[in-house]
Amino acid sequence: MSADNKVGLAAPVERSAWRGPQWLGDIAPIDPRLAYTLLRSPGLVAPNGCIQETGGWEIINLVGRFESGAAGTAVEAKLQNFLNSDLWIRRVTYTVRRPNAFAGNILKAQSDYFNKLNPNIDFTLLIDSYCRILVSPGPTPLENIETVFECVCPAGIILRCSAGLLATFILNRNLAPDELPTEAIISLHGTVLPNGIYGACTNDLAIAALREWGMVIPSGIPPCP
Repeated sequence: MSADNKVGLAAPVERSAWRGPQWLGDIAPIDPRLAYTLLRSPGLVAPNGCIQETGGWEIINLVGRFESGAAGTAVEAKLQNFLNSDLWIRRVTYTVRRPNAFAGNILKAQSDYFNKLNPNIDFTLLIDSYCRILVSPGPTPLENIETVFECVCPAGIILRCSAGLLATFILNRNLAPDELPTEAIISLHGTVLPNGIYGACTNDLAIAALREWGMVIPSGIPPCP
């Protein structure tokens, strides 16, 4: 393959709201199988190595609903969507809903906004897919979830159709009667990938293919747990 057709490596980008990794060269040393899958997925990688916002964008939600307002109450989140293809999770966000709190009050929007910033709700999150990732093994403030995901999964994570997601929400304060019910929602934003590529390759196969495409990939990258 000519030098002109070789895949570009990482390039500097301005820091903005976290949207997941943007360059193939950032992904390959962390998860070569993902980089290989992206190169095999039509339209997802530009010639300069930039990841394109194509391929089908999906959001799946984990929803926990508090019917009791006692501090220390824990509820298990329920997945609201079904997966029918591999999904590359690139970003995680959250929100908190209190439909009855300050209902009809002109200050409701302001109250809900500031409650979301510090909801006094902790979460735990385990993702069991091709890799088993403890995003948050112990109670962690919900408002930190985006930073936690970025640190634990710097290249994102691939969900397969049979992936298991176990999330729990824990209240840290007593809720007023008009705050019930309260819903905490974790949203996982991802790009649809072709089935049968990521799960069928190994790190060694992916590294060899990436090197043929002109990328400099270190040896000995451990597979995910």
